[in-house]
Amino acid sequence: MTEIETKTNAILKRLPELQEGKMPPVDANLSTELVQAILKDGKNSIVGLIDALRELDNGSDWKTRFLLNTLVSAVGTPAQTAPRQMLATALLDEALGTRPSAVRAFLLGRLRLIADKEMVAKLIPLLAADDPPLADAAAAVLVSIGTPAKAPLAAALMGAQGRRKEVIENALAQLT
Repeated sequence: MTEIETKTNAILKRLPELQEGKMPPVDANLSTELVQAILKDGKNSIVGLIDALRELDNGSDWKTRFLLNTLVSAVGTPAQTAPRQMLATALLDEALGTRPSAVRAFLLGRLRLIADKEMVAKLIPLLAADDPPLADAAAAVLVSIGTPAKAPLAAALMGAQGRRKEVIENALAQLT
């Protein structure tokens, strides 16, 4: 087991277990402490957390999903520019990688809340994904970025066919 895997497992073990199949209340101080530990360790710690995601969202990785959502919320404030950029870059890099489509779409769903205009060019190719949820998730991120995504989306529409064309047209309609 790598050092990052060991740290990730230690962080995940600090969260309470499910209670009768339901997510238990998580102490806000514990959440803050865990988020700070992950951010302190940097991008490798975030990737280690992403590595713990399962393709099938059957609840077995709820702690990982909870922490990723908590991280996004924690860095979503204007004062958190550097941590937000680090998290957004990690989410984007991993969503562009070779992970299963369901995991990539989940990561894009988190990225949608903290993405910035510098990510538009890297997101456009995902609109051509063979997996509709992945293409839809990429479109949602582009829509969340707003006006800076309009021109690249319009350019991508040229020559687009089938479902890709529909996804791009829908994204542009939301930006109008």
